[in-house]
Amino acid sequence: MTWKLEELAGSEFRCQCGHTHRVPIQKIRMGKDALGHLEEDIPEMHLSGKALIVADETTFGVAGQQVEVALQQARVDSDRVILRPRHNLQPANWVLPDERSLGEVLLKVPEAPGFLVAVGSGTINDVTRFVAHKTGMPFVSVGTAASMDGYASTVAALLTGSFKKTVPAAHPLAIYVDPDILATAPLEMAAAGFGDLLGKSIALADWRLSHIINGEYYCPTIAGIVEQVLATAIKDVAALSSGDPEALLRLTEGLILSGVAILMFGDSRPVSGAEHELAHFWEIQALAHGRLFYHGDKVAIGTLLMTEMYDRVLSIKPETLDWEKIYRDRPPITSYMETLQQDFAGAWEALYSPNWKQTKLEELKRPTGNLLAANWDRIKEEVPQSLLKMDEIRGYLAALGLCQTPQELGIKREWLEASLRSGREMKPHRYTIMDLAAEMGCLDIVSNELLKSVV
Repeated sequence: MTWKLEELAGSEFRCQCGHTHRVPIQKIRMGKDALGHLEEDIPEMHLSGKALIVADETTFGVAGQQVEVALQQARVDSDRVILRPRHNLQPANWVLPDERSLGEVLLKVPEAPGFLVAVGSGTINDVTRFVAHKTGMPFVSVGTAASMDGYASTVAALLTGSFKKTVPAAHPLAIYVDPDILATAPLEMAAAGFGDLLGKSIALADWRLSHIINGEYYCPTIAGIVEQVLATAIKDVAALSSGDPEALLRLTEGLILSGVAILMFGDSRPVSGAEHELAHFWEIQALAHGRLFYHGDKVAIGTLLMTEMYDRVLSIKPETLDWEKIYRDRPPITSYMETLQQDFAGAWEALYSPNWKQTKLEELKRPTGNLLAANWDRIKEEVPQSLLKMDEIRGYLAALGLCQTPQELGIKREWLEASLRSGREMKPHRYTIMDLAAEMGCLDIVSNELLKSVV
């Protein structure tokens, strides 16, 4: 079955998995003159009062002025906030989702009734959706780049000091994407969006792995949506590399579909696995050293590493392992915490939660040998279904000009070593291939092999 955004918008249905899935986004407009629908959509969505347009200097030029015209035609008064880069990080021209940006928007939020319009991609949407959440004001999103899968998100990644934290936020009431606007963005942004979608191959494998081992809830319908997104993106690599507007539109549709999958599931589990844990870990390290990277660039490298980890771990025969020794050698919780504090540095205090210790103690007691003995054949058959070949991944990255090694991207050796050792604690409740490798007693060995072969 082929899933279409326009059909999913505003839908609610009982799924074969036994759950009822709901997509609360009312309108998703994809195509030329998408913004032309604003005039008719505003009354249908019961939006009233003054609109506040949130953009940066670039996105206001390519789309914000069109939004102003559309609002005028709908007889809606509007104001604007143009966010600008004010930091010492590199690249210096990026706007940050920090306290300063949030403050600028909050100071101009209109009196109720009113609504917000995010004109941009990652940062603009994160800032706007958080302000919408805090003020209870609805917002609509106008996409300007095929760079990330957060257009439909209900969380925002906000920067506090040198740490980016994911916090609850509001989903947009509507999303508008015009291919001609997407084509104005640098190709490197679309390449980053592709890198984000590439990571779905690992996310799906990790989800299936946890479903088999831990009995975690798994929905074939949602998994099918994510599989469709990944397959479409791969088919479009050649067209994307030339900047074809329709290919950019399909890529953005896939990115939004990923966000819809999150909405349907209620969590990012279907689209975020070990590859995202690595990416988030590297982001912490990079921010502390004054560097910024596109999220999708990091996810692409994480996908390479975790694909190789899957190949190596799934080649092991569990019956050949000395499980009694593996259980004995599992580290005491106190020494493990010392390692985490060292690897995460100051960020560990922000990540640590009161129930972490109990979760980790249960993991250290898990009878992994018994679980694998009963399920290994099924794991080897079902888990790799979404995995790609290493040479295929490298070919896609090369075609889009993406880095193929951590060093090329600027990830330092010590960051990489620490991420393979401790990155799985970015989301300790989310079971991934790194957790399985640790429970099988082979994480250090496999990580050292990766450092020699993939890096």
